[in-house]
Amino acid sequence: MTKKAVLNIKGNKITVNGVYKFLEQYDAWKKKCTSISSKRMMSEGRKIRKPRENKKVGTVDTRSGQPHPANLYLQLEQHVTSNYRRDNSPNKGTTGTFRLLADIDEFMEDFKDVGIMTEEHREDLEKFQKDINEFAEPNSTLNPRNITFKSPKKYDSKGNNLGTKDDMEVYYGHYANDWFSKKYPKAKKAPKEWYSKSKNSANPPLAQALFGRGDLVKIGLKDVIDIAVAELDKAIESIELAVRRPSRLSRFKSIRKHVFGLLNNKDMFRKGGKPNLSKMAASFAGLRFTIEGTKKDSKKYLSDKRAIAYIGNLDVVPAAEIKYFTLQTFGQQAMSSLIVEIVGKGKSKKLRWGEYLNLTGLKVPEVEQDNVKKSWIEYLWS
Repeated sequence: MTKKAVLNIKGNKITVNGVYKFLEQYDAWKKKCTSISSKRMMSEGRKIRKPRENKKVGTVDTRSGQPHPANLYLQLEQHVTSNYRRDNSPNKGTTGTFRLLADIDEFMEDFKDVGIMTEEHREDLEKFQKDINEFAEPNSTLNPRNITFKSPKKYDSKGNNLGTKDDMEVYYGHYANDWFSKKYPKAKKAPKEWYSKSKNSANPPLAQALFGRGDLVKIGLKDVIDIAVAELDKAIESIELAVRRPSRLSRFKSIRKHVFGLLNNKDMFRKGGKPNLSKMAASFAGLRFTIEGTKKDSKKYLSDKRAIAYIGNLDVVPAAEIKYFTLQTFGQQAMSSLIVEIVGKGKSKKLRWGEYLNLTGLKVPEVEQDNVKKSWIEYLWS
């Protein structure tokens, strides 16, 4: 049986089929990336051993002199920024995952305040998904799988180049390959999966953080965003609406059908065509109403969902399908507004037993009243 979550948003009770998993997955992903140190990644920057350029001895820094990011998440946050991009990078430092991470972090905080997936969230998530997929493209300069390094094609046991200075080969992903371990025997060699001679096949830590499937990070940021996109359509079982704009309910066929049923029921009226508004309003209690728009008619369906949000003063439009909605208790004035909106302001409505609906905002024809008076005069003098 699917677990249901009930959320109270501005007085409206929204029941969602199941709980959203992406937020928990994101927190776990971020925690995992933060736990992986720069040392474990073999990406610690350079240590300053002698004072120079206002840099303190022992400070771990990059070419720019900025402190080197201490863990995988922070390094992803600084991926190809102007401070940390490599000298030969084709990127200008104005693009990269640092912008994406900032936007995603803001999104996650915003979701905690909202509580349900909205159409605005749909736009954000689809953009995140598009951006991450672009990072993964084979020719993307932002793809961490394809960070380039060079090493000699031929070298001896100590890593010395046996060829010319131009006799080099390109490899991708991580610098600590076989040659590096020969050249710097005190340094650790990276796992073979982290670097490759073939483009798009290495899986270094930065790539694992984005795409997962690695020895350090199995579920990447892309997986988290894909989960979130899938959960956009996690069905909303019901919305118990706080009726703040009753006239807008008139757009729904299920509501109109019920109101016309009330107008055809003589027990709902007092003498003179005056409706018992309290009794009519009470008849809505416990009834389920459907949204007529379908996914096939996406514009109509979205418009209907916007109406639901407007009626309940939600401020946000739910992203998912709404199976049905119910109405919280509302009063005579709201009932009156709904009837007038359905019948048409200024129009008249003849009831099946001959009287006219007598309600402020509707017309009771004077001609009919004159005819009634005339018939009584004729009766008295006949």
